[in-house]
Order: sequence, then structure tokens, then C-alpha cells
Amino acid sequence: MRLLVVQKWSILWKAIIASALDATLFPYCRYIRALDFRDLENLLEDDQFTAKVSKHFFGGPMKQFHKTEPVTQHNGRKLERLNVKSIVNAIGEVVTQHTPTLEMISGQLSSTALMQWAPRVPRLQELELWDGSTLEDGLVAASIHENCPNFNSLMIFLWTGIDKDHKFAQFLSALRPNTLQKLNTISDIGAAAESFLALSAHGQSLKSLKICVSDDSLPHLSLLSGCTALEEVRIEDVHSRTTLEDTQNDVFLETINWLRSCEKLYRIRFTGLLSAATLLTPILLEQKIQLRSLEIDSYVLKDSRQFHQALVHQKDSLAYLSLSGDTDGMFRDDVDILVDSLKELKQMETLRLLLQEMFREEHLINVVSNLSRLQELYVSGLELTDSLLEVVGTLPNLRSVAFAGISKFTMGGLTGFIHQLGPTNAGIRVMIDMADPDTLIDDGEVNDLRALLAEKVGGTLDYTPWRDPNVSEFEGDSD
Repeated sequence: MRLLVVQKWSILWKAIIASALDATLFPYCRYIRALDFRDLENLLEDDQFTAKVSKHFFGGPMKQFHKTEPVTQHNGRKLERLNVKSIVNAIGEVVTQHTPTLEMISGQLSSTALMQWAPRVPRLQELELWDGSTLEDGLVAASIHENCPNFNSLMIFLWTGIDKDHKFAQFLSALRPNTLQKLNTISDIGAAAESFLALSAHGQSLKSLKICVSDDSLPHLSLLSGCTALEEVRIEDVHSRTTLEDTQNDVFLETINWLRSCEKLYRIRFTGLLSAATLLTPILLEQKIQLRSLEIDSYVLKDSRQFHQALVHQKDSLAYLSLSGDTDGMFRDDVDILVDSLKELKQMETLRLLLQEMFREEHLINVVSNLSRLQELYVSGLELTDSLLEVVGTLPNLRSVAFAGISKFTMGGLTGFIHQLGPTNAGIRVMIDMADPDTLIDDGEVNDLRALLAEKVGGTLDYTPWRDPNVSEFEGDSD
């Protein structure tokens, strides 16, 4: 089966390349809008491809792309293997000469390749680069500036080398001012003070900013204050060690002022950012900002009462909420404040409460019974019973529900829940992740429930018993 998939995969790429060589009846290349060379790299590195497909793939006119490099095994034996990077660059060199409508290029590309390809792809809008060091040559930005007036989106997976902040800032400054609309860094690429300041040259155009910061760059976060047209912000702290309000209070206050000035902001995601809740509280209270999506983790709930209370101020717009953090030290009053806010978020469509050992079932019932628009629900609780199922089953638009707390659902309760579902719940996925061993439903009954759910609404059921993390699987089996 795997070989068949790889064969079909290789045929698709071969057809694209052959059309660039005028070896196909139809000129596929002329209509391509996106070239994902990562996909080609994955094909060339696939074991089935190298063992059984490679020879046929590089036959005929494709022979010119067959490039190898010597490798020495541990036993000293020398072999030849495909030089993937050289092959991809050679194929790209040919294909890009016949792709006038190309808008996106993705892959592990060299600086030379980008400089040569840019004049051929005047409609280029997006680059997704494995290594940002490709941008270090100043001629890359110059070529994009001159030949690609529509370029507006950049994604970088990593950046090897030194002086990365300065070099990235030079690239950003060399682009046409106020043209970059999206920036996404998948890891910490070393962007810091210089890069953040350089982004101000795109302050009126930048709508989506997704960056990873570190202990070195976090203190410079407020230098992004020139970017006020933002609609979407994702900031990930890769070290998750610094609390801004305690160590850099001036930066903390300036960062709040920056975010408050982004009046079009509708989506925020803070990952690993210890100051997330305190940064967000004034943003939630800002009347001109209407958030639709909010996601944070790594915050301490017992210290975040004001944040929880402020959630209510976004009740008319907030449709996606994901909360994850440290629940130690929470008192009943703290939980009640959060519950009172959550149940007011009437526009909520996706609610993910990744909060361990905090909510009791009555809390969850109180929240869920007030959120009739829910489509996706993820909850954890101290003890979940059929009473919660009865309420969840009344949600007319629910398509996915995960019960991540220890559950005591019965066969009757789950059967009743399924019968509550209607046509608007078509395709629902039900996940029970921690079924209590004392009330476990046997395999035969679980299969009956799966069949009933599939017949009723075309849904699926995942049912997983809870295991004590302090007891090994083998120890449990021996009992």
C-alpha cells in the first residue's frame, strides 16, 4: 500500500516537471500557483522511493536531475545517495521558467536560487523558508523588491548562523515599505530589537504577526509598537522563564499600550508567556477591540482574577477560547469567578478548558447550559457523570466533545446522550479519555455505542480507560 502511494506521489511531481520540459500534452506548469518543494524533498527522501521508484522517476528527460553524493557507512563502505538539495534546486531552476502565475514557493531554498527565480515569478506573494539564512544575501531582498510587487507573506522555520537579528532586519528594511502583511516564525530565529524596529516599516500593512521570542528578545517586545494594523498576534516564549511585570515593568506597560492601539485585533494566542493574563486584562477591557479568538497557557489561575473577570467584556464577540495553566491554590471563590464569566460568553463556538482537577461537574453544567452555540468542547473535571452528558446532548451545533476528566458515564447515560443528538450534530466525534475503571463499560457495549452513534449521526466514539500514573501497565495487568 505504501509503495502505491509513493508511486502516485512521484507521478504527480514527474508530470509537473515534464510539463516544464515540454514533454506533456498539457502545459500544467503555466497554471501552478503554489510550489511546495518540501513535499518534493519528502518524496526524494522516502525509503520506498529510493529503493523502488527512483530509477523510473529519473528515466528519460528526467535523467538530467539525477544528482548523487558519496557517503561513507560506519563499516567504511562507500555508497552513493541522492543529493536532495541539488536535485530540488535543479528542478526549481527549470520549473520556475514556466510558472508565470506562481504565487507561493516553499522549501529549503538557496540564496542563489531565490535571486534567479524572482524575476520569473512576478506574481509571487508568499515564501515559506526552512532556513532564514537564505535571506542573508542582500541581493535576495533587492530581487524581490524589484520583481515581486505583490510579495506580502513570509514564514521561516529556523535560522542558522550568527548576527541573525541584524541580518533579518536588513532584509525587512529592504522590502517595499508597508507591503509585508504576514510574518510567521516557527521557532526562535533570533529576531529581536533590530528586527522588531524594522517591522515598523510595515506597520500599516502587517496584519498577522506570529513570532517566537526568547529571554534575549522578550525585553524588546515593545519595540513592535509601530505595528498597529495587526488583526492576529501569536507570541510564543520558547524559554518561558521571564515575568515581564516583575523584571521589565516599563516594557510590560509599553507592550500593553502597543496591543491596545491595535484596534482591529481579533485573534490572540500567547504560548509559554508567563505574563499572558496580566498583559491581556487591559486588552479585554478595551472597548474598541473585539476579540473572536483567545488562547493562552502557562498562567497561574489563582493570581488571575482580574483576567477572568475581564473576559465578560468580550462576550459579544469571543467565539474561541482556550485556557491552560497552573490551577494549584485555587479557592472556591476563584473558580466561581471564572465560571460566572464563562457562562456569559454567549457567542462561544469553541471552548477548550485544559485545566486539571479544578472544575466540579456542577461548574461545567452551569457553563455549558448557557452556551448554546458551542461546536467544539474540551473539558476536564473532578468527576463527570451522566448529568453532564444530558446537558451536552442538548447542544444543537456540537461537532466535537472531549471529556478529559475522570468519568463515570453509564451505558444508559451514553445511549441517552446519543439519542439526544440530531441532524445538526452530523459527524460528531465523542472522546472519553479517562473512564473510571470502577464503572467501566465493557468492549461489547462500547462497540454497540459506536454503532448507534454512527447510525444516528455518522459520529465516532473514542473510549479510553483511566490508568493511575503511579501504577505501571504491567503491574495493573498482573493484578
